[in-house]
Amino acid sequence: MNGQGNGVIGWTEEELAAAVEAYRGMEERLASGSDIGKAKVYRELATRFGRSVKAWEYRMQNISHVLDQAGEPWLPGLRPAANVGTKVELQLAKLLAVSGDATTFVADPTRDLLQRTARDVEVAGEFAPADEADERRRVVAAIIRRRGQPAFRSSLLAAYGSRCAMTGCDVADALEAAHIRPYSGQSSNVVSNGLLLRADVHTLFDLYLISVDPASLRMCLAPELQRSSYGELEGKALAAPVSVGHTANPDCLAWHHSQCSWA
Repeated sequence: MNGQGNGVIGWTEEELAAAVEAYRGMEERLASGSDIGKAKVYRELATRFGRSVKAWEYRMQNISHVLDQAGEPWLPGLRPAANVGTKVELQLAKLLAVSGDATTFVADPTRDLLQRTARDVEVAGEFAPADEADERRRVVAAIIRRRGQPAFRSSLLAAYGSRCAMTGCDVADALEAAHIRPYSGQSSNVVSNGLLLRADVHTLFDLYLISVDPASLRMCLAPELQRSSYGELEGKALAAPVSVGHTANPDCLAWHHSQCSWA
């Protein structure tokens, strides 16, 4: 069987990667307010790989299931379909860059709490702990808030291969979703308006102490940082995302650079 039930035999890594890429593309179109065009996506994949349209639709529902298990939002109209084989589920999790051994070093109990908190705050529409007296839950909520919206962070993890775009750090739990232009609603959660950054570098980026020259795509540091341990980043090229279509928007980079009083 192709993409139905546990019939995952024969699905290649290339097909699964294509499914994830298509899913992420639909997420971006949804975020920008465009029609996600599910039917067109399925037809194109069916033509490209030869599987049925229904098989691709079901595989997208499997992707929704993996996202749901990680506490992340899934596309409307693609309800999670859980009956996917363990091997393929792990492959999809890796391709989606969601929590799992391939992308995180957080211990299971902590990872489960992070996932539950992420799901809670997505439903509530805000990042606030349910019980402010619970210090550990408050800290976890703060981590979730700092990391950014789960879907946006997952998209950036996939786009940059789970590596910081500035330092190359590959510890996923230290990486955060940074907006180039400040968050202004769901439409600003597009990969081209984001960079995957290590937590400390994200803070410096938000403070306009580190920026990216929009012409050369090389990093620039405020004078006070050039004499610090961050000085090695000065003039270093920003990492390119896996897909050209996810390259940082030059207009967004120019705007950020213009906010740096020292530039």
